[in-house]
Amino acid sequence: MTSTLQPRLSHSTLVPREHVHRDALSEVYLTDIICDRYPNFRVGVHFPKSHSYYSDHVGPAAGRYDPLLVLECFRQASILIAHRHVGVEFDQSFIFNAGAISVVSDDAMTVASVPGTGELSAVIVGEKVRDETIIGITLDMTVTLAGVAAVTMTMSIQWMPKPIWARIRASGRAKLGLAEYRPGIEPLPGRHPHRSVGAHQPEALGRGLSRNVVVGAARHVPAGFDIDVLVDQHHPSLFDHPLDHIPGAVIFEAVRQAGIVGADEYFGLSARRLRIRSLSATFTRFGELDLPTSALVRPQTDTCDQVVGFDVDITQEGVTIASCGVVFARSHARAHATVQR
Repeated sequence: MTSTLQPRLSHSTLVPREHVHRDALSEVYLTDIICDRYPNFRVGVHFPKSHSYYSDHVGPAAGRYDPLLVLECFRQASILIAHRHVGVEFDQSFIFNAGAISVVSDDAMTVASVPGTGELSAVIVGEKVRDETIIGITLDMTVTLAGVAAVTMTMSIQWMPKPIWARIRASGRAKLGLAEYRPGIEPLPGRHPHRSVGAHQPEALGRGLSRNVVVGAARHVPAGFDIDVLVDQHHPSLFDHPLDHIPGAVIFEAVRQAGIVGADEYFGLSARRLRIRSLSATFTRFGELDLPTSALVRPQTDTCDQVVGFDVDITQEGVTIASCGVVFARSHARAHATVQR
């Protein structure tokens, strides 16, 4: 009787940063990729023990890998698969259409004394085709750490040639009365003169560093409350490289922090009593860097003693650019205010 052994993933080096659309090597978290049989893939992941953004947490999130770090691994894996195995050239621009992530094991996410290495399994479960050419994929993915499934995600992406991207972006901005994009663009004065965007204190959001705060002033409205989203284009992780729109990473972080504010506003729960369970977003329009951005937060109806959840619409000038949701597990034991840096 014979058996076939799967080739082992290497964790000795990182994949080329260009293959996952990162500028800084320190922001690359994948080490290898193996296609066992198309459309099934295994990807090596490498988590840093400490990171100025992903490790900056207090309460039950401290000492565990950030689910948004794993989400970034999923994003990088989707691009790596597209380039390496779907035949997408490097002159294409990518769009993140939708994603839903779930934490299935808190224990597996515990930071050990050595850097975290694990395996990301991915399968293409859907293809978007135009004129017999694949222009997008949907993936089901799981990250396994120490042999335990830790986080799962379903993600849809697509791509297009850069000239088409440029035309679409220019047309979309023109319809909003915006000039052609230029690097370093700042929010336009006067579009929402009533706004006050003072940032929350980081401790109230489970953070230790003010630089990692992405939500500001909140205003109660009939449907819930509205909170400003702060977009720092100089943030070294959320903006690893210049972009002409608000990236998904900022949106996901804003949804998490808006949910933390909601947990305090509606249920009197501090960030130290919350563990993220799931996070989702469907992107419906580009987020413009020069328009004020806010999050409309509403409690979900199935909140109970174990979990608390919120629906969050990310909006610009009253138009939804992303429909999102976040669910937290309640921690009944008070946590020590430990900050991981």
